[in-house]
Amino acid sequence: MGQWDLVGLSGVSAMHGTLIPNTNRIVFLEKVQKSSNAYLPDDTSKYSWSVEYDIGEATFRSLHTKTNLFCSAGGYRPDGTIISLGGAEAQADIAKGWNSLRFLSACSNATTSKCDWDIRDDITLKAGRWYPTVEALADGRLFIIGGSSRGVSMNSEEVGVPSWELYPPLPSNPTHFPFLLETLPYNLYPMVHLMPDGNLFIFANTRAVLFSTKTWSIIKNYPELPGPPRNYPLSGGSILLPLRPENNYEPEVLICGGATDFSSRAKGQDQCGRIKPLSEDPDWIMEDMPFGRMMPDLVIVPDGSVLIFNGANKGTAGYGRAKEPVLQPLRYQPWDSDETKQANTRFMAQSPSYIPRLYHSIAMPVLDGRVLVTGSNPNANSMDWGEFPVEFRVEMFSPGYLFADVPRPLLKAETTIGRTIHQPSALTVLEVQVAKQSPERGQGDGDTNENVISYDTEFEIEVEFYASVMTESQVVTPKGNPGNYTPSRVQVSLLNGGFSTHSTHMSHRLVGLEIVGYKRTPGALDRLKVKGPKNSALAPPGWYQMTVVENGVPSEGTWIRILQ
Repeated sequence: MGQWDLVGLSGVSAMHGTLIPNTNRIVFLEKVQKSSNAYLPDDTSKYSWSVEYDIGEATFRSLHTKTNLFCSAGGYRPDGTIISLGGAEAQADIAKGWNSLRFLSACSNATTSKCDWDIRDDITLKAGRWYPTVEALADGRLFIIGGSSRGVSMNSEEVGVPSWELYPPLPSNPTHFPFLLETLPYNLYPMVHLMPDGNLFIFANTRAVLFSTKTWSIIKNYPELPGPPRNYPLSGGSILLPLRPENNYEPEVLICGGATDFSSRAKGQDQCGRIKPLSEDPDWIMEDMPFGRMMPDLVIVPDGSVLIFNGANKGTAGYGRAKEPVLQPLRYQPWDSDETKQANTRFMAQSPSYIPRLYHSIAMPVLDGRVLVTGSNPNANSMDWGEFPVEFRVEMFSPGYLFADVPRPLLKAETTIGRTIHQPSALTVLEVQVAKQSPERGQGDGDTNENVISYDTEFEIEVEFYASVMTESQVVTPKGNPGNYTPSRVQVSLLNGGFSTHSTHMSHRLVGLEIVGYKRTPGALDRLKVKGPKNSALAPPGWYQMTVVENGVPSEGTWIRILQ
């Protein structure tokens, strides 16, 4: 059932969060309001609205922002540069963030780092957006969709932004998207997932479409998902289930929870819908959770299961609109096993937390196999104590696989695939702006060692299995069989934790890799021969946490970069 540990303080209320590639750190972002507990190092009279949190040290470093981050979205450039985009109105000495693009690159030395947010006045979105969604495309660009032109409780034709654009943009952007007019008013933070064919599954309200990234048009409409709408402010959650070689990477989308209606008396839905978007005759298969919840955070962990955190069972999303916090996570096992068949459900309740995580909470899978859970800011512009105050406490949830009877497998990649990448030295934000350097390149700390792999190309990693001695036939991935979701005994996976905010985990995905060879080496680590993803539609270029899993027990992760 897992275990909870209180590990630190976030500094800001952490309504947005994303991992910083090739580090053990995460960046938190929040709204400009009375909800920060962090101060700028060069002016301690001013609050910081974003921090870099060191997971291992449980400390944070304040960052500078000049545009309002509230209800924004984000993703990564292929080099690992974090991009935060969109936002809200001007507040105090912080400028409006509707059209804003913000760039943050990783720095290896967290204590002396000069890396910070780089915000340019001359590089902006083509449309102002509040509550948009971002998804990484196969070519490394970011697909940006929807939102509204100002803060609202519910979207409408008057304030909605029914368009999409790319970053870097197309000349025609922003491009009108009638689907976002047809799905009003429940279409803020649309649910978007990149399919293995390179197209996009887009869900809003109760409807879903398949959207071509070649013709930029709708190529398929899906049956409506039964039940109430699932987008903000009713706020269900969605996840692209792990893409596995065992079933030829057949994609499935899972959408769970949400409120029954827009009311303080609404109840949390207990239904999930699951669909195979690329099958010949796709339709929703409905499953029941043990209890209802709105504002859930769905997170994939290295063993391929989905953990569902946070949220409430009464009310809707928004300030002061939800009560009855759901403290108990759920584990969802996407594949059938003797255990799930006997229980007649894929859901298993986990150990509860004691900290309510309501509006503006996040959850993020981290390198050591745990899940970082923090946030909750359900009060408008207030630090006052109340029934559900602003939360700065950071928790770690350790899934049950960390308590297995056998040690976790060991994974090493540095000696087999590591290489040095030459990067420019870190500059201050002012130096970057004076130099007019492109933020798309990012600003690093100089030469760094990166584990680099390529598409459809074999590479080797060193491993040690402690559970048993295995033969090559037991380790090599079996030939793919559509419909067979059951994971192999040994798996190598790439995990992108995504950009987490408002029950939306943008670009979050787990991709299994094919193991094509295994060599035992007496007196040394064994070697696995693994093939990189066959194309960038499976795994867009960029950074991933790589793990080896043996019989459901994962190794600690190591950062891997896929080059374009």
